[in-house]
Amino acid sequence: MRAGSQLLRSVGVVANDGVRLHVELDEPAPEFAPDGTEGSRVRPTVVFCHGYTMDMRAWAYQRHACAEAGYRVLAWDHRGHGKSGRGATERYTVDQLGRDLATVLSQLAPHGPVVLVGHSMGGMAIMALAQSHPDLVRSQVVAVAFISSSAGDMSELTWGLGTRLGMGINALGPRLANSLAPYQDLLLALWNGLPWLGNRAVAVSFFGSFVPRATAQLVEQMLMETDFAVISDFAPTLRDHDKKSAIQDFANMPSLVLVGDRDVLTPAQRSAAMAADLPLAEHVVVTRAGHNITLEHPELISDYILKLLERVDDEPAQPVAATPVNSVDVRPGRSRPALTLGRPT
Repeated sequence: MRAGSQLLRSVGVVANDGVRLHVELDEPAPEFAPDGTEGSRVRPTVVFCHGYTMDMRAWAYQRHACAEAGYRVLAWDHRGHGKSGRGATERYTVDQLGRDLATVLSQLAPHGPVVLVGHSMGGMAIMALAQSHPDLVRSQVVAVAFISSSAGDMSELTWGLGTRLGMGINALGPRLANSLAPYQDLLLALWNGLPWLGNRAVAVSFFGSFVPRATAQLVEQMLMETDFAVISDFAPTLRDHDKKSAIQDFANMPSLVLVGDRDVLTPAQRSAAMAADLPLAEHVVVTRAGHNITLEHPELISDYILKLLERVDDEPAQPVAATPVNSVDVRPGRSRPALTLGRPT
């Protein structure tokens, strides 16, 4: 597979309610035709959908890996996140994210095969796309990856803190975030002044192993730069999310279902339930990994996405092992336990 230099361009896409969505494209190297062909073979556009309180920077390593492999890559910031615009409160829903994704595809990948890759809420947006635009999925989507995501049952989330405390956060967290929104700049300054608190909060919620400080800082930055009011507005739709029926739309295509064994936001059993409904899924559980696995174990996740892209060329697509493949990142230091509140190591 040949690779070469890439052309990055930023594009503004206007959603159906007028919100401007920020999109970035890594175009194929010059030896690839503009329509994504190398010789007579049509290659898919890889579309990355990020998670709640994050932005497209969460996909930095995977974007680079796919672009270097010669694929056309599209990444976008969800409404209210990153560089995308904000909309009306009632539009902060998973269903609207599905419509936004349809708009992005219609303008920037209207023809040819597409591979959808979603992390957490990004995976939910892909499910919403299937529910609202099943014809688009049937005609264009040739593979899908659900990474640290869930098709439902999010109201049972405990944040790894036990049922009572976790339910309390679910009930009071959105209202607290909304009430603190006017003071976000002050809180950000306090957060930056208390690195121990930031380290602990990020470790408990997002990671399952030791990560470089720069990685933790990036996650903190994306989280704290997301408007607290937006965080609050999205909370009900995540709690009520139920797209189990939409999973069936991806049953006949190669798929990847991947999660960390220490994910406290979308626990491994959620991924197992999705994988059970996807006959052509590779089901991967990564050892010592938390929710923000794309940054915690970037090379490993890139390898599995590239493996999925290779499976697109299989005719017909073949099932993979029915049981989860347990993978571990073996880079030096990755076996160290995370900074946690008593979670087993």
